[in-house]
Amino acid sequence: MVAELDSSFSQVKMMFLLEDGGEHSVKEIATHLGLSLPAASRAVDGLIQRGWVTRRESAEDRRSRLIALTDDGRAVVDRVLRARLKTLERFAEELTPEERATLTAALLPIVERIAPS
Repeated sequence: MVAELDSSFSQVKMMFLLEDGGEHSVKEIATHLGLSLPAASRAVDGLIQRGWVTRRESAEDRRSRLIALTDDGRAVVDRVLRARLKTLERFAEELTPEERATLTAALLPIVERIAPS
């Protein structure tokens, strides 16, 4: 499903970052993803061309540009998430009961650590 995006890995990561529904500055995105500002700007440009994100000038800082997912961009992220879930479901269906028990025992402590309290 990521192939459907025909995008760079940075663009895919950027779309998942923007999936929170908020607007993020290019600088914030670059910092979060470990990209240079020029690389982040190029990635944003590509996503704008596809109609998956918007860019607008910040009212507080006219030098800053705010990036947000469009409805089409959200639909792409949703399709990718659903495809990932389907892949995991197929994987889990192929496990034997013993393998499921072993996997559950291994993952449960990790899930408990990262799950919100």
